[in-house]
Amino acid sequence: MSNTPSTRRPNRLIDSRSPYLLQHAYNPVDWYPWCREALDLSRTRGVPIFLSIGYSACHWCHVMEREVFENSQIAQYMNAHFVNIKVDREQRPDLDELYMLATQITTGSGGWPMSVWLTPELKAFYAGTYFPPEDQYGRPGFPSVLSAINAAWHDQRDQVIRQADHIAQAITGHFTSTGNAGAPIDFPRWLSALLDECRQRMDLTWGGFRGAPKFPPHQTLLLWIVLLEQHAAGSTALAKLLSVDVVAQIRSWLTLTLDRMAAGGIYDQIGGGFARYSTDEQWLVPHFEKMLYDNAQLALIYARAGVLLTRSDYTHIARETLDFWLRDMTAPQGLFYSSLDADSQGEEGKFYLWDWQELLAAIPDQSDRQLACQYWGFSLQGNWEGHNIARINADVSQLAEQFGATPEWVLQRLQNIKSQLLVIRSKRIAPHCDDKILTDWNGLMIQALAEAALMLNEPRYYHAADRAASAILAVHRDAAGQLLHVSRMGQADIPAFLPDEACFGLAAWNLAMSAKQFAPQSATEWLEVARKAARTIGDQFFQPQTGRFYLSSNRHEQLFVRIPSGSDNAVPSAAAIAMSLMLKTDLSASAADYAAVVSHGIAGLAPLIQQYPIAFSSLLSVIAENSQSAFNLAAP
Repeated sequence: MSNTPSTRRPNRLIDSRSPYLLQHAYNPVDWYPWCREALDLSRTRGVPIFLSIGYSACHWCHVMEREVFENSQIAQYMNAHFVNIKVDREQRPDLDELYMLATQITTGSGGWPMSVWLTPELKAFYAGTYFPPEDQYGRPGFPSVLSAINAAWHDQRDQVIRQADHIAQAITGHFTSTGNAGAPIDFPRWLSALLDECRQRMDLTWGGFRGAPKFPPHQTLLLWIVLLEQHAAGSTALAKLLSVDVVAQIRSWLTLTLDRMAAGGIYDQIGGGFARYSTDEQWLVPHFEKMLYDNAQLALIYARAGVLLTRSDYTHIARETLDFWLRDMTAPQGLFYSSLDADSQGEEGKFYLWDWQELLAAIPDQSDRQLACQYWGFSLQGNWEGHNIARINADVSQLAEQFGATPEWVLQRLQNIKSQLLVIRSKRIAPHCDDKILTDWNGLMIQALAEAALMLNEPRYYHAADRAASAILAVHRDAAGQLLHVSRMGQADIPAFLPDEACFGLAAWNLAMSAKQFAPQSATEWLEVARKAARTIGDQFFQPQTGRFYLSSNRHEQLFVRIPSGSDNAVPSAAAIAMSLMLKTDLSASAADYAAVVSHGIAGLAPLIQQYPIAFSSLLSVIAENSQSAFNLAAP
């Protein structure tokens, strides 16, 4: 049978608003979205649920879709023995977090695509990530796994149910453990533990933390910047905690990491913007997908570091990153798309790679070609599987000396060559864009644009942020005026989760501060939006009894455990962002006493912070930024 959608019958995912689900809409698998019909069908048929969770830009999600879910024999077995549900992790972060923990408990690790088998009561009893279409290299193929699970369900169901109950109890215990809600806020001890962990894990050659794959340590980078900013501002609260030697060490970690990332292939040297991670320790070979949340965080990090350290090269990276998203990843109404795939034309990174013959044609001038090859490391042999990934391979001042020119001349020539290469690259078949709009990720980019507008004195960044935030208010609210999580093609749904309220609320606060310079008449309006978000968080997402902020509110589907927010992940902790917002609005709304709520929330997390300080970098940033007003940083 032809693989073209026009000759095949679609499944139920054809009505989805998720590009990820639509990518599976012509699979022979009888997919359901997560819905009451599918959950009831599992109970009626008495069969397990196969839950597959992924996202549009995920390379291995695409691989499993092609190899496994397009296989008609595998699909026939899945349809006969399971109710099959496909979930976009970005649409349903609650399901993703819940069943990712189940996967980690079951296998010791996690990732996407996430493959989880559930009882009709929605308890996980077996899990994994990518499965190949057949047994290989000592790993079971997907058909073998399906057959074993089906046999166990029919022949050893009591044992399966006990396993599901055991995993559910472990999940509940993990999410409901509150530690000592009256624990002291011991910032000196936490900061000391974090710095010790940084010393142990730092890659002193290539920056970041040792090991591969290597992810930008977004929140720790920002914490380092906050500490340096507070030190430069003369914070008396931090003065005793940051000796001259410690400040110098933090600065060296920060600059080494920012320098190496900016010079590597993880940064798109031609078009701007960052890939999600590097597959090697040297930041050379990226996993080429680009995510909105990465670029929002890193643009702000480079902007703040550039201003703090008077590094124009850092602010240049910030501008290029923001300009890339505004140029290529912005919807007509001004909102920001979610991600770009790693793959194009079925090959990972094809859009970004350069072959030697392409470079000869793209840069016909021999002098320009010599300059480009030395600067970006282009060669006949290539630097990755016979292809060239652009990375900075030479110092501009050295090139200027070699070419008998000024550094300014070299930079201008490189900019002209880059423009030529960008024009040529833009004619290639581009990676697929996940064009859904997420409130929380848009909030992160709006924050970055609003802050960058002030720091870089760039009005167009303010206006882009204002336009996007106004579109969120126009599109991402229900009839009652409450915030929604996601939209596509102007249709929004799913009640806002904590990250949505917190990220958008803080974005509104940043807009209010930026508006004072660029549009004073709008400052009060955005301040009220921020205050409303803080009130909503306090009313719907914070529980005084536990001192925890929760991912969902009573507007959401109730799962078997309520998921709290605490540590950082690829995005900052939603709890930390909520606390930052509350402290900022507390200063402007005397009727609220959010400082007490924040202190209660931090105390509830104290045992976890002490145990895993680097995972709470965002929360430590909030404490450090408010050290003069909200917290006494002396050891208890």
